[in-house]
Formats: sequence, structure tokens, C-alpha cells
Amino acid sequence: MHDEGLASAEPILVVDDDPDILDLMGEVLRQEGYSPLLASHPRDALAFGESVPFSLAFLDIELPGMTGLELTARLKAADPHRDVVIMTGYGTLDNAVQAIKVGVADFIRKPFSIEDVFLCLRRHRERQAFRERIRRAEQRYADLVQHAPMMIFSLRKDFGLGFVNQACRSVLGYEPPEVVDREGWLLERVVEEDRVRLRDHVRAVFDGLCEPGFLECRLRHREGHVLHCLVKTFVPGSPLRGGRPRHLEGIAVDITDRVLLEKALVQKEKLKTLGAVAAEVAHEIRNPLVAIGGFARRLHMRYPESVEAAIILDECRRLEGILDRIRNYLSPVEITLGEHSLEEILGRCKELMGLELERRGMRCRLEVEPGLAPLPVDANGLLQVFINLVRNAIQAMHKGDELVVRAYASAQHVLIRFQNPCRKPMPTQPESLFLPFDEGGQTIGLPLCYRLIRTMGGVLTFSREDPHVVFTISLPKTRERSATTEEAAPSAAEAAPSG
Repeated sequence: MHDEGLASAEPILVVDDDPDILDLMGEVLRQEGYSPLLASHPRDALAFGESVPFSLAFLDIELPGMTGLELTARLKAADPHRDVVIMTGYGTLDNAVQAIKVGVADFIRKPFSIEDVFLCLRRHRERQAFRERIRRAEQRYADLVQHAPMMIFSLRKDFGLGFVNQACRSVLGYEPPEVVDREGWLLERVVEEDRVRLRDHVRAVFDGLCEPGFLECRLRHREGHVLHCLVKTFVPGSPLRGGRPRHLEGIAVDITDRVLLEKALVQKEKLKTLGAVAAEVAHEIRNPLVAIGGFARRLHMRYPESVEAAIILDECRRLEGILDRIRNYLSPVEITLGEHSLEEILGRCKELMGLELERRGMRCRLEVEPGLAPLPVDANGLLQVFINLVRNAIQAMHKGDELVVRAYASAQHVLIRFQNPCRKPMPTQPESLFLPFDEGGQTIGLPLCYRLIRTMGGVLTFSREDPHVVFTISLPKTRERSATTEEAAPSAAEAAPSG
């Protein structure tokens, strides 16, 4: 066994029991800048194969102990990317068939010329360059798919995933190996209200009844919170007979931030209308109400036994209370924005409300995503909002029920969900919860909670997920400019409810 050539040059193995051919091949390869590995016996070649990373081998077809084709199979089993050139003085159909099976790349017929060797080397370099292009293309594809900021998946007809990229972890909280090949997994993650719509659409695409396309639906994160996603499906390659695909390719993009921003815009427009209407109503009602109240008091003083006069007077007082609530709701509110820890504010809220929850036999579970950055909020105002939402949940729960408060981040917002069981009927129009017309209690009330959150640049929404109700606060991670008193509570433009 000979190891000739420079260590820095690319090694090429030559195996032949003819020393003249070994010398010739060694000289040619050295002149071409390669490092020849010369072996006269297959065992020496196998030793080279274990110790030297060569990519090309010239093998005589007739060798002591085993054939060149058998040696080819052994060498390629260790490294499938090795090219093997068979050197033979004669060839048969059986040898050619066997050579194809074991992956021989080229042939040289003995006796051969130097030009034949050069041709094999040139073909080897072309194959190497082609394989490198394929490797780079596959790497680019893998990097693009695995690092894309969206879920990319292959969907089977049973709603299991044949493939999903690493974004599954950031979007839904699952590692890809946890979900691949689990029957029905994707459908299980869809919120119940959207499940039938997605199922019918996907089945229709598989059956060739409709074209693939975009579908907006809500998916549930591993931690339980809901994400708004845009799902796009398409048919890969050529479909099977009858035009029915074997599987679908798809992407799912988290558009929760976009939905929240749209809700904020809707709220702002609604509040403009609400403010204009409320201010006009308060003004137009107060003048005749004062007159009616004055006459009602006179009537009641003159006829104290009159039930009708007492009723009129009571209703006037009630209407005056409603007008006062509207006036207070629209008046400016001072807030002071600063960088505050959401976890500390929630912890303080749980501490303050813990005794009342315990006294009623209820529980509160607080789940805060680790690493949440401080938020630009008014700490006292946000604490009061949290306390009011907890009290609101207490009024709706029974003994033994649990309130779950979960805080987590999306790309641009931090969301805080207050989820609790609720067995009492809720308004058919959820936005009415945030209007300042109900009889008040001793807390600041949902309308002012709504308004304070809007003042801090956030959104407060309500949804029902039977048998639970959910109030969700969305707060921006950053604020472009400081809040002023006017900005904090524009008398009609900053707190319209979503709907």
C-alpha cells in the first residue's frame, strides 16, 4: 500500500494488482494536482476508505480476494457520494448490469491512454459541481422553509401533518416531531366555531370540488390562547387520477396583530360616533330633564300622597344619574405612562383579590410567559382594570370555579386573557358591556376599564367560549409618543367598543 502526494491535495484512490498501472496512474494524478492513494489489494483500499476522505476511486475489475464491483459496493456503503471508475480489459453485459446496481460512475477500457484518465477526471469534477449545486439548492430550500416566519406544512386527508417546519414551535408552541403523523392534529387545533368551515373546505379541495385558497380561522396555542391565522392551501405537483391530490401543501400565518390593529381602528371610529351621539344626547336631555324634575318636585311637595308624582321624581333622578355617568365617562382622565412589569402588576392584583376569592371558594391561576419586557402603561390604572375584571369574573362564577389569567406576547403586542366559567346569560351584543349606561356599582366598571385600556393604546375585547367567557386585553409593546391628558381621554374618540 502506498500513500503518495501532498496532504493538502484532493486524494484519489487507485486499486490495481498491476504495479505498472499503479505507477502510471500515480504519476498522472500528481501532475494534475491530486494526491494518489495507491493500493494493490482490496484490504488496503478498505483501510484507505476508513481513514482518508477521498471522493474518487479507480478500481480494477479483477482483484485478489474480491472483484472490483464487490469493492465498489463496500466503498460506496461507507460513503454513497464516492465516484468509482472501473478499469477493465473486457466487459460483459452481466458486469455492466452489476456495475449499474452498485453505482459505478464510469469505465476505462484497458489498455487506456492518459486522455481517457483526463476525461474521467473531468466528468468527476462535473459530477462534483452538479452535486454541490444540488446540495446548495437543497440547503437554501431547507433554510427558507425551516426559518420562514410562518407555518409551512404538508396536510393529509385525515388532517394529519406529513411535514411541518420549525415555525410550528413559535406559532403554536409544538415541536415538529410532536405533531407529525398524528391523525386529525390540525383540526384539533382549530377553535370549535371555525372547525366545520375549515374541515369542509379542505375536504372539498381533496375531492376536487373547489379550488385551494385562503381561509381565515382561529387556532389554539399549546398554552390555550387563541391565535388568528390566515391559512393558504395548494395542490403540489400533478394530482392523481381523477384530479384528486394525495396531500395538500399549506402555510399558516399568524395575523393576530393585524386583527388587533383592525379592532383598534374600528374602536376609534365607533368612539367618534359614540362621543358625538353621547354628548348631543346628554345636552339635549339635560335641559328638559331639569324642567321635568323641577315640576315633579313641586307636584310632590303639593301632593305628597301622589304615587305618580313620586314615580316621575324617581325616574328623573335615575336619568340624572345616567347623564352623570356619561359625563364622567367622557371627561379627561389623567394617566402617567412608565415602563412597568406586567408580571408584578398581575401578582399584586392576585394578592389583593386572593382573600375574596378564597372566601367564596374560588381559585385564580396566573400564567405569565417568561421574559415579558416592561410595558409602557400606567401601573395604577392597569391594576384597577385587572381588579375590576377579577371582580367581574367573581360575580359570574360559582363556588369551586377557577379563573385563569394568562399573559403572553405576540409579535407587536402583549395579551392578557381573563377566562372564567359563566353560567348566566350574556348580552347578545357584547359591545354593550362597554357602554356607560348600566346601573353602576362601586367599581370603576367595564366601560371605564375599556376606556383606560384604550387610553394606554390597547384594546379590550369580550368573547364567549362556552362554558367560559373571556375578556382579552391587548397592549402594545412600545408606544411612539407620550400620552397627554387630551389623548388619554378624548371625550368621544378613544374608547369605542369592538363588535
